[in-house]
Amino acid sequence: MHWFKRHPEFLRAESASLAKNGNYKQLFQVRGHLFLSHGYILVRLEKIYRFPLLIVYTEATPFELPVIFILKDKLDDDFVKELSGQSLGNLSQQIRPYVRFYYDLRHQNASGALCILEWDNLDDGTQYLGISTILKRVRDWCAGTMTGEFPPDSQEVEFAAHFNDVESSVRFLYPETFMDEELLRGEAYAQLYTLLPQIPETTAEYRVYMGCLIIGEDNSGIVRTVDFDVPGLFKDEGIKKAQDLYTKPTILQAHLDSADWIKCFWFHLSNAPAPFMNVEELITIIGSGDRQAGIRLFHKAVYQGLKLKPDHFYLGLRFPNRNNELEFQLFKVYKNTTDQPTILVGSVEEIIDPFIASYTRISAIESEKLTEKSYHLRNSGRANHDILKSKFINIVGVGALGGEIADCITKAGPAAVYLFDNQRMKAHNAVRHLAGLNQIGLPKVVAVAHSLRQHNPFVHLEIFTRDINRFPVEEFLADGSVTISSIADDNVEAYLNERAVLANKQVYYVRALRGGKVARIFRVIPGLDACFQCLNLYRQDGHTFIDIPEDKTMPTLKNECNNPIRPASAADLKLIAAIVSRIVIDQLQGSATGSNHWIWTSEQLAIVQLNEPWQMHKQYIAPHPQCLYCHHDKKINVYFSGTVLKGMQDLVSAEPQIETGGVLAGSVRENGDFEVRFASGPGPKAIRSSSKFEKDIAFCQEFLDKLYSNSGAIYLGEWHSHPSDNNKPSSTDLKSLTEIAVQPNYLTENPLMVILSNSGDPSFSIHPANKIHYHIEPVYTA
Repeated sequence: MHWFKRHPEFLRAESASLAKNGNYKQLFQVRGHLFLSHGYILVRLEKIYRFPLLIVYTEATPFELPVIFILKDKLDDDFVKELSGQSLGNLSQQIRPYVRFYYDLRHQNASGALCILEWDNLDDGTQYLGISTILKRVRDWCAGTMTGEFPPDSQEVEFAAHFNDVESSVRFLYPETFMDEELLRGEAYAQLYTLLPQIPETTAEYRVYMGCLIIGEDNSGIVRTVDFDVPGLFKDEGIKKAQDLYTKPTILQAHLDSADWIKCFWFHLSNAPAPFMNVEELITIIGSGDRQAGIRLFHKAVYQGLKLKPDHFYLGLRFPNRNNELEFQLFKVYKNTTDQPTILVGSVEEIIDPFIASYTRISAIESEKLTEKSYHLRNSGRANHDILKSKFINIVGVGALGGEIADCITKAGPAAVYLFDNQRMKAHNAVRHLAGLNQIGLPKVVAVAHSLRQHNPFVHLEIFTRDINRFPVEEFLADGSVTISSIADDNVEAYLNERAVLANKQVYYVRALRGGKVARIFRVIPGLDACFQCLNLYRQDGHTFIDIPEDKTMPTLKNECNNPIRPASAADLKLIAAIVSRIVIDQLQGSATGSNHWIWTSEQLAIVQLNEPWQMHKQYIAPHPQCLYCHHDKKINVYFSGTVLKGMQDLVSAEPQIETGGVLAGSVRENGDFEVRFASGPGPKAIRSSSKFEKDIAFCQEFLDKLYSNSGAIYLGEWHSHPSDNNKPSSTDLKSLTEIAVQPNYLTENPLMVILSNSGDPSFSIHPANKIHYHIEPVYTA
């Protein structure tokens, strides 16, 4: 049934409006498979101008706006009747020779149809916009073809869409470096980023090129090169940057010959050009309207590289769009079948004219800017890239759940994502994994990293294929980073918890339970949250921790060396991955709540008072008072000599950008509290720089030996400075003090650490053996 039988009132209203509208002189209407109206738009300026047009109501009317074609002239009545019996696709093909293309970069699509009105608010409900409103906009658009003042609120279509010949199998992405305004003309290179082979859904292979090197001449005639590196883009041994390849012409030419690279000549324009049809028009555009100037520029910048007249060449134009933002548009220029003779001697014009005559077909290539700012715009508001781009994320376990979490997090745009997993892809993994059957046999971290690079090339990725039980994973977690573990193995995660807590590393643990119908997520910020071991103790106590019973209808599928496989569909795991990613992103952006434990369920789960499905139970769980790692029987008080602190601060102020330090000495009271009365300097053989400090061990040992002999003072800890305003312990600091606490030759299980900022502001912390460290406020003495 046609739309006008379902909405007869709308048809009658539209038909009447078309017949009597003051902006439109209708010649006739016709209703067949499509409902058409043919007539003239009336534009009243110094006189009345008439613009012939065809209005086409589609099968989706009234939910879709009519398609409007501006025509060269009035159409024959019988031809319009014939069009009314066609599908919209056939009509668009048949009407194309009669369409007038204005090429003024606003609101006319490649088909010739106008895009003059859009619905912006998707939450206002269904809206039927009548033809009277639409015809007013068409009238304003037609007036704009003469005055240059177009309707302001319609979106400008891409520049390439205004060309009748658009390359269908190539797309070009260009980085921010291509927008260097000091460069005016030169060469640019792009490397094949993606090659999609021909498949049943496509008619040809599809190539995506990434701009990676631009060479340009500035106003002073100085030539500069600027390159851009996308992780994983270059495969040639020894090639780290595009500029490296440019210095190796043999390798470069081999890439150009194989179409792995493309080279284009480019020009900067001060104004956006009108679309052009051939090289002759392009020459005039390059010369800013002056053909002779264009010929001179073309001869200087392009001709020398094309004297052999290749079958085609690429040419780029850079220009400011209507928002005064620079765009870079790439074209492919083809040689005619009838070549013109090459002129080697003569004036510039005599040489260039035959060349121009040899190239008449120009194909536009869809070109899109790819910068960190533009790439993350669609995340804005909920994933603030200005904040996230400085964050580091670690994903421990990139199986079906961890891979999806990595994908969500990477798309949000952190600075770096580190992937940890020692498993390989198997065929049965692909049914719910981010990676596919084409990646069977690869380490999961490699397969996942490949997908992540395709989703966000601006995020730095690093992969680790070793078993986390076999190497000090905590040393590879950046200070201040957030770790997400989805290993779902109690023993492995308990070991990760031990290392992360002692190293002061924040970890989120996530589990899919009951076949993916329930998720448990808990955060561990050492010293603030209950850690993995704390939750085990709460579970044994029988309160606080909520046990989620297994669903006995969801059996274990198989057991691979003590690694049970639990059923859960990709839909379940994607949901859970999205939830934990949202929680982590909120925290990174400073909008986290006071909760550190979340249980989400898609089924009724009375055990957590979630009597309706699709709910979240949230709670805060504090460290357990008996936890091996989090509990301290007695925290040590420190009495610190003000004179000693002043001496340390004087050493820092002498060279605030260079780290310094030494050892601390004094006595231990009967109740275990420290009295710090001495501090050494670094020693003459100390290693000191803006990023490293190693004390002179022999000097410091001699310092301690003399103190012990003279006053009985003993070693109590270490001190050093940071060449910044940060006085908090780093991973290296924590590792060093942990080792001191467990080594018997230091004679202390609770070493004190004092860190001074470059302005001398101190922080104090105690580092017990095999427990979380804690900060203290000292009592200053004379």
